[in-house]
Parts: sequence; C-alpha cells; structure tokens
Amino acid sequence: VNGRIGYKIMDTISYEATYGYRTVFAYMQEAEKGNIKDSALENTLAMPVSCGQFSYANISPSRILGVSGTLSALGEYENNVLSKYGVNTFIFVPSVYGESNFQ
Repeated sequence: VNGRIGYKIMDTISYEATYGYRTVFAYMQEAEKGNIKDSALENTLAMPVSCGQFSYANISPSRILGVSGTLSALGEYENNVLSKYGVNTFIFVPSVYGESNFQ
C-alpha cells in the first residue's frame, strides 16, 4: 500500500515491522514488478546487519532474585528495604520487547 510492505501483526497490518532480509528482498521484488516506485525503494532499502545476540539465560549469573521492568522506578524506601536484606547489586538490561509505550 502506497509503496510500503506491511505484515499482519495480530489483527492489524504493521508497516513498521520488518523481517530482516526477507523484507529487503520483498521490496526489491515488488519494485521489479512495478508495484513500488524507485524513490520509495531508496527510502526503505537497507540490509540489516546483526551485530550479535545473546540469551539472558546464557549469561549464568551466580543468582537471580527476580526480574522486573519496574526496578528503575523504586523509591528510596524500597531501595532501603532491599539493602536491609543484602540486595545491593542491580543489573539493568534492556527489554527484548523494545521501549515501553505505556503512558
């Protein structure tokens, strides 16, 4: 639609979703068929290069007491309670789901 390739995500069509090389080659194929203008192709064509991935389960920390997306929102009281029980080390890892859209 309008020089864009969309993917069905749940019950809607997303024009933001991409599937790596599959999306790149889909754009090229549609351009060859004349369904996408060269100007639209230039604006969207890129080869994504993965620079690495790892599973958080494979980093083998000595212990994990919990996983929370709200750890950075703890107040002074909550931090003091955790400190009282010897919890003083925190590791913040970005979400695999991207930034929150919650407002």
